[in-house]
Amino acid sequence: MDIKVLRNFLKIAEYENITRAAAELHIAQPHLTRQLHALEQELGVTLFVREKKRLHITDEGRFLRQQALHITDLADKTATQLLDMKSGLSGTLYLGAIETVGMIYLPTWIEGFRAQYPDVKYNMWSGNSTDVMERLAKHLVDIALIREPYDANLYEAIHLLDEQWMVLMHPSHRLAVQAKHFVTWEELSQEELMVPTQRIEEISGWFAEKELPCRITCAFSPLANAVAMVEHNLGVAILPDSACHALHGRNLKAIPIEDSPTSGVAVLWHRQTELTGVTERFIAYLRERMHS
Repeated sequence: MDIKVLRNFLKIAEYENITRAAAELHIAQPHLTRQLHALEQELGVTLFVREKKRLHITDEGRFLRQQALHITDLADKTATQLLDMKSGLSGTLYLGAIETVGMIYLPTWIEGFRAQYPDVKYNMWSGNSTDVMERLAKHLVDIALIREPYDANLYEAIHLLDEQWMVLMHPSHRLAVQAKHFVTWEELSQEELMVPTQRIEEISGWFAEKELPCRITCAFSPLANAVAMVEHNLGVAILPDSACHALHGRNLKAIPIEDSPTSGVAVLWHRQTELTGVTERFIAYLRERMHS
């Protein structure tokens, strides 16, 4: 598969229309049509079903679109990094981070690093830990800021912090009105809970260990979905401390959980991948910050 052909396929998939895609790509429509037929023959699948003047992408086409996005992203990143290697410490650093901790730490880190290396550029992507780890595994980011655990055989890491879990609620909620310093597990067992999608099993296990019921009525990702639910007083959300700090300025109440487990946060990069000069220097900068 040719990278250029994949890019053209993505444009067809975006519009589901050969004429619009050809105009956007500045390619003659017959040439683009032949290119699509050749790609389907090469792969042995039908990528689009043709109905009158409209194309409808097939399941195989949707799968190829997903893979093509990763392939073209990686090709772009590789080309950029090769230029970076040629030009010295003036390239692009690709960062992936969980949305809550990333908002707190990345701006500060980049501010300090930029003061030393003003020619470095940044490409930032955020999501939950699963999403960020997937991009790191596919080499679409150089460094990832995630919640533990992680595979220590595949990744090197700097442990950043351990943070407690909190309960986020509407200020009129009964637990907020009581103005207690912490929320007990017994109290939580009586509430309708909202929890991060990737932490359902972990959080359910905490209640099971205490032989208490766990009423998870909503799993959320990203954080904004939980915030909207809490603002409408539709339950309470269980979140790491940094997530609550990221919500400053909103009229919500966050209270620690009694004897809360901790959530570890770490900075990761590949063990078996040759790092660019920019990535190596940024890792060294982080080590210096954390030991100063």
